[in-house]
Amino acid sequence: MENGNNLKYLLDPKLPLLEKFREKSPGTFQHCKNVAGFCESVALEIGLDIDLLNIAGMYHDVGKMNYPEAFSENQDGKNIHDNIEPSISFQLITRHVGDSVLILLQIPEMPREILDIVAQHHGNTVLRYFYNKSNSDLDDIYRYKCPQPKTIEAAVLMICDSVEATAKSLSNSGELSEQTDRKSVVDSTIRRLVDDNQLDEMKVGHLKSIRKVLYKELEGIYHKREVYGDEKTIKEAKESSILEK
Repeated sequence: MENGNNLKYLLDPKLPLLEKFREKSPGTFQHCKNVAGFCESVALEIGLDIDLLNIAGMYHDVGKMNYPEAFSENQDGKNIHDNIEPSISFQLITRHVGDSVLILLQIPEMPREILDIVAQHHGNTVLRYFYNKSNSDLDDIYRYKCPQPKTIEAAVLMICDSVEATAKSLSNSGELSEQTDRKSVVDSTIRRLVDDNQLDEMKVGHLKSIRKVLYKELEGIYHKREVYGDEKTIKEAKESSILEK
């Protein structure tokens, strides 16, 4: 990416656009921070442009702030899709890709490379939750109407985005407690995208490296922290106190 150092200001949390993003869509904002971190680690591992992927990861879902309550990470116990037809939900969810690109187009110096990566980060994958809810026999109706990843960078963002979202959802439901669970998220995500022909730009060696990086990233975020020393004593004392009551 040309003049990458000049664009690092786009990652400044005090930037008005990022402040607005964080305020309107706090769940999505945190998701994007996590994805940007995953992308940075992958870029370091396989020799891609770190700034390019960091910025793309941070802004890939910025369009969700146009309708934040449509997305689960911003919902507070109330899912608006419970009372909406799956086809309408599909339209509300998938429009965030175009909305993100439109917002980024308002930044004159935003590189075309990043616009392309953001536009391609879902490819033409199936929005499976609403496809299953619809009981339709035609999954093409529930596919994103976007180009498949045409570069390694776009494919990396697609993988990191899907892995982070899946891991977060499983963690919230208590289904990510073991290391095997975390590895399964990475492996099943990559396998699904490969089988759907979304990762044709990726080499087998790259996928192997990405798996290794994402195993480590999920381990760092979701591992069970052991309690040692004084912390353990305090914990046991509290539990004893509760039982005595």
